[in-house]
Amino acid sequence: MGAYGNQLNDLELAAVITYERNSWGNNASIVQPADVKAAR
Repeated sequence: MGAYGNQLNDLELAAVITYERNSWGNNASIVQPADVKAAR
């Protein structure tokens, strides 16, 4: 699977991560775009 780092901006990536973290009955906090930027 190819890397998506350069294809999604911080806002889009934060939305995807938040969705994944809250899927399937999980209850996780919202990921902010600033968190993604800090992790890059």
